Amino acid sequence: MGVLAGIVFGEYCRYLSVLGQAYVGLLQMTVLPYLTVSLTGKLGKLDLHQARKLAIVAILVLLLLVGIGIGLIVVTSLILPPAQGASFFSPQLAKPYQPTTTGVEMFIPTNIFRSLSDQVVPAVVVFCLFFGVALMRVPGKEGLLRFLDLCSDGIGRINLMLVKLAPFGLFTLTADAAGTLRLDEITRLQAYLVMFSLACLLAGAVILPILVKNLTNIKCRDFLIAAQEPLLTALATGKLFVVLPQIVEKCERLMDESGNESDTQLGESTANVVVPLAYPFPHLGKILAFVFVTFAAWYAGQQMPAPRVAAMASTGAVSSFASPLITIPYLLDEYRLPQDLLPLFILPGFITTRLADMVGVLHLMALTLIVSAALQSDIRISTRTLARSTLVIVVTVTVLCAGCRWYLTSTSVKYDLDKRLLSLQLPEPHAQMTVYRSRDELPNLERPTMGTLERIVKNGKVRVGYHPNHVPYCYFNDNDQLVGLDVDLMNRLAVRLDVKLEFVPYTVNTVNQQLNDKDIDVAIGGLIIKPERLLQVGFSEPYQTATLSIVVRDHRRREFQTWPEVKSLKGLRLAVIYEDVAIAARRELPGVEIQLIDSARTFFEGKLTDVDGLVIAAEEGFAWNVLYPTHTVVIPQPVIKRPVGMAVRLDDDNWVNFLDRWIDFERLDGSLNELREFWIEGGGTKKTPPRWSLMQDVLKWIP
Repeated sequence: MGVLAGIVFGEYCRYLSVLGQAYVGLLQMTVLPYLTVSLTGKLGKLDLHQARKLAIVAILVLLLLVGIGIGLIVVTSLILPPAQGASFFSPQLAKPYQPTTTGVEMFIPTNIFRSLSDQVVPAVVVFCLFFGVALMRVPGKEGLLRFLDLCSDGIGRINLMLVKLAPFGLFTLTADAAGTLRLDEITRLQAYLVMFSLACLLAGAVILPILVKNLTNIKCRDFLIAAQEPLLTALATGKLFVVLPQIVEKCERLMDESGNESDTQLGESTANVVVPLAYPFPHLGKILAFVFVTFAAWYAGQQMPAPRVAAMASTGAVSSFASPLITIPYLLDEYRLPQDLLPLFILPGFITTRLADMVGVLHLMALTLIVSAALQSDIRISTRTLARSTLVIVVTVTVLCAGCRWYLTSTSVKYDLDKRLLSLQLPEPHAQMTVYRSRDELPNLERPTMGTLERIVKNGKVRVGYHPNHVPYCYFNDNDQLVGLDVDLMNRLAVRLDVKLEFVPYTVNTVNQQLNDKDIDVAIGGLIIKPERLLQVGFSEPYQTATLSIVVRDHRRREFQTWPEVKSLKGLRLAVIYEDVAIAARRELPGVEIQLIDSARTFFEGKLTDVDGLVIAAEEGFAWNVLYPTHTVVIPQPVIKRPVGMAVRLDDDNWVNFLDRWIDFERLDGSLNELREFWIEGGGTKKTPPRWSLMQDVLKWIP
């Protein structure tokens, strides 16, 4: 229904996104409360002495399965073909990296209430484990356990209520996506579906059955046949917890048929104890969902090598006690990936969650059967059988991964973000605008003694100095038109003053002289306000901020993560554009050789083979990276920001005061934020004609 609505109504379905986000929020609200009361209550019911062996064996088997999941994430990430990609500057990248928790606080709940508030799932689980184990020895615990059971049942009823809303929530999410997603986005999204489906297939149909066969005397065929009923039920309902009784029944039957006793000294069957207790712990289906993070990095044009993928998957596995809707945003922040990629994870959720639940069924069955065999001391490992099984797994994984990589390579989307950047135009260009390409084109200039503001009002003309190679502030597009944030802002100024607008080129070496000679009234181009510059020219108040960054080749990004690391690199050579920036860089980075260049284009075109990187504002560096995606913009920690203003003549107080008040007006009016989103954050490249829809383009029933 959602797909059909998206096809019929097109982008009108975007208004349903609010309802979809509300549904996702409702799903998230019960996760941590249920985890806390359920895990604590189930542990508290166990007897400490009787459960010790069960706990040790179950934890070892669980760690084995988690390790398999991490390995599958690393392997499936290798099927992604090399993709040329880049992204615009995101405000999240400019935030100082301050993890909500330290390494200790992530696992040690020094303040459990803060851990709950900050959704630090590993710390919450550790607290529940300690509390549950402590309750095993507490006399008179029955009242508390009954209370926890009541809480768990109450939260379960909330989940049942939300299940009734699931069709509406999924309809709104799917309709919004189907009505707004474009062909190139859908084509790229298939990479995530292929990765996740491949990982689930390898885990559920190959690795888990073979693992059960090698550690117990249960055949792969019997294991898969017994799992059919709970697998189909989980596929139909989309909820793993509803098939827990079926999993218990099937495991008990398999153990009885294989000759293992299903009853233990725990007072009830092993399956009846292990399955409910293991349910809150992460299963393979949840862990495999973290292939989305590697897909997100690939989608955003960032490389994530195998060791980094393994570290990410390990972090995700530890945090996967909660819903992926909590863990995925956390990992996107942790690895500095745009949060606006999260809808791509939610969109195919009606497919991926069911696949994950099916893998979860096989995970719980394999865990229960292996733990039961271990408790009965019936684990039998044959070296020959293990070697044969390992060979089967390696061959299967290799063939399937090679086939998927070939498919994704043959259907990959061509990179066009650079063309979209160069096709941007001024939304409302000023009618009386003249752009000079050379200073030689200028007519004879009059240099009256009156102030700049008085002369502009009298002559009805303002002259703006620009640098043609300062994307996204001022540059020439494919139509040879001068565009950019600062150009757009100057158009608004000319409209306010009702004067003619003339753009005059300058170079980094002549801008100060042109201002002092009154050739130009103001200079634009994302100019950073620095004390060294204030000695030579005046500046308006800041209208934007610049984040210091270093642009390097993709393979060297890990070397420039912090400023102390940059200072410690031996033989490092960095390029800068302005002389005063070079002076400041030599002072702040005494062990680094600084080379002055005339334009960022010189660096990005590869003409400086002996230079390791370019020091530039990240807002500008990301725009250049869109044009030259073989580079990477790194924002070293700690984040350093600088103000951006317009340069004027020194001591031109009236003109500066006017510009300051006008900037205040544009800021309060929201114009500065609009310009930043359009030019710096890439919003202008997303403004495409409405997507095709049946009602609008065929039937013509809606405008």
